[in-house]
Amino acid sequence: MYKPPHHGGSREVKLTMKELGEIASRKIDWSDCAFDTVLRSFLTTAVHQQLPVAAWRLPNQQTRHVILDISGQASWVDWQLEELAPGFITSPFLTNQTQSPYIRADIYYRSGEEEWQVNPTANLRHYSEIRTSLLKYVNQSSPAPVHTPAHSEKYSDSNQTQFSTIVEEAVQQIEQGAFKKVVPSRRKLVVLPSNFDVATTFQRLCEAYPAAFVSVFSIPGVGTWMGASPEILVSTYRADQRQMFRTVALAGTQPLEGKNPLKNAAWRQKEIEEQAMVSRYIINCFKKIRLREFEEDGPKTTAAGNLLHLRTDFTVDMDATNFPELGSVMLKLLHPTSAVCGMPKEPALEFIRQKEGYDRSFFSGFLGPVNIQNEISLFVNLRCVQLLGQQAALYAGAGITIDSEPEKEWTETEIKMRTIQQYLQ
Repeated sequence: MYKPPHHGGSREVKLTMKELGEIASRKIDWSDCAFDTVLRSFLTTAVHQQLPVAAWRLPNQQTRHVILDISGQASWVDWQLEELAPGFITSPFLTNQTQSPYIRADIYYRSGEEEWQVNPTANLRHYSEIRTSLLKYVNQSSPAPVHTPAHSEKYSDSNQTQFSTIVEEAVQQIEQGAFKKVVPSRRKLVVLPSNFDVATTFQRLCEAYPAAFVSVFSIPGVGTWMGASPEILVSTYRADQRQMFRTVALAGTQPLEGKNPLKNAAWRQKEIEEQAMVSRYIINCFKKIRLREFEEDGPKTTAAGNLLHLRTDFTVDMDATNFPELGSVMLKLLHPTSAVCGMPKEPALEFIRQKEGYDRSFFSGFLGPVNIQNEISLFVNLRCVQLLGQQAALYAGAGITIDSEPEKEWTETEIKMRTIQQYLQ
């Protein structure tokens, strides 16, 4: 179970008086800078000043965003999303409470703009030295440092024999009626190259996966995660002057191969049933809150990087249903979704706790910007990597149903990990 860290740190930027004077008088048009240059400055400042930082790019958009929380530590907030100040939320897979680390957007920059925005409600006592640090590192070409975990967990690989045994046991329990589906996961450690740079990798992921949610967050004492997730968990936004809610059922996986893969993809009964379970899970959540007015679109074949999935979109007109807090209510009902846990949820979760053998931490949790430009965009933390200094931990899960075969499920997790691993070299 993830616990908030205890940490401290100095915020001093050690410069000579002459350097301070030169930097303080500088004005930079940040729109002239490539986003990886800006991100490198924010990440470096975050480490030297012991500050939380997050950056992201929403699916099918060009704009990149980066925020810095100048309080020195992530807040722990309730999942009452509509009431939060603008920022970035992230949550682990397992949590006993509806509270999560929150990075406030005290300093907020969007790609293409001349200057960052400063939140007037932030504690600006350290703002001048943080500004000095951002300006100091803007021309830095060396790789950006990032926060690493404070705790001393021993990270290890999940080998194929262990994973195959878990799949076999899961199928046996499904046959015995314990649950209909479960999603065990595995972890793989890789060595990072000496010149690995988070800012450059972020840009590569944005270019490689235009339809994914690309993000990185780095919190003192917690560590750094980066990913390119294909799965929306909760989204609220304006469309045609209406406030809308959206969530997605995404399940079933196969490699993207051949000509016209979206038209010619053939799905086995196993993947079709797996996706139907996720859709039914969402509909059951709507039923729990007596919400009947929703639009269902799908399932359709969709591409996510080098993979194909089955996807169904669910949308709700929050104005017509008079349900302004629907985002927060559905978040509490959905997480963790059947796509990363199983069905029914409780016995599937218990199987994962007993058999998986390691702490998923933020893998298959959720993350995303909240109340940035009056929108909430939360995604399941999939196709992600945890940065551990000179190593990185990759994570992937596979949906196990009665028709699952261990060898094929292992291969599926390998393909999923490749999404990120190929861009770490």
